[in-house]
Amino acid sequence: MAQSPGGWDGRRRALALGMISNVIGALAAAGAAIAAWLTTTGQSDLTQWALILAGIGGVFVAKGTVILAIAESRPYAPQDGVLELQQRLTALENRLSARSSGLVGRLEQIEADLADLRPRS
Repeated sequence: MAQSPGGWDGRRRALALGMISNVIGALAAAGAAIAAWLTTTGQSDLTQWALILAGIGGVFVAKGTVILAIAESRPYAPQDGVLELQQRLTALENRLSARSSGLVGRLEQIEADLADLRPRS
């Protein structure tokens, strides 16, 4: 299936996935900080939850960072879409050429019909 130019290629998907992973990791780390703060205020013992959320946050941030590093190290290759774009442009030129020649033929026919309709002197 052909993708439109500027569509979601693999590099863009990787960048989006890495950013989403980093956001999830940051939210988990924020949850760990809140759980640790609630534990220090003495309201309840949430140490286990703070450690779990900190671990989850660390894993997601590390994964997101690795994904972003790999995506950034890959060169952006727009050549993949250039060939398809050239093919579309050639097809458009062919269609326009065919329509133009058809239009010229019709115009010549109309001129011939008009010449037949003019009174002869």
